[in-house]
Amino acid sequence: MDSAQLLVAAFGVLGSSGALVVIVNGVVKYFNGTAGRERIRNVGMKEQRNEAWADAEKERARADLEAHNRRLIMEYASQLRRDCTEHGVTDRELRPWPTLKKPPPEEKP
Repeated sequence: MDSAQLLVAAFGVLGSSGALVVIVNGVVKYFNGTAGRERIRNVGMKEQRNEAWADAEKERARADLEAHNRRLIMEYASQLRRDCTEHGVTDRELRPWPTLKKPPPEEKP
C-alpha cells in the first residue's frame, strides 16, 4: 500500500467517524426532546425577526410621511413670506428664518 492509498484510507475513516458522531448526536437529541425545543425556539426567533422587520417598515413609512409634511410646510412658509413681501411687508417686519440645528457629526471607527 503506497502513501496515497494510505492517506485516502485515513481520510475516509476519519470522515465517516465524524459523520457517525453527528448522526449519533442527532438521534440522542431527538430522543431527549432537545431537537423539538430547538425547533420551537427557532420558530420563535423567526417570528421575532418578522415582527422587527414589520416595525422597521412602519418606522420607515412614518419617517417618510414626516419628511413629506415637513417639505410641504417649508414650501408653504416660503410662499407665504414671498406673498408678504409682494404686498409691501419689508424684510425687517417679517420674523427671521429660524436657525436650524445640525446633527452631531458621526464617529468613524
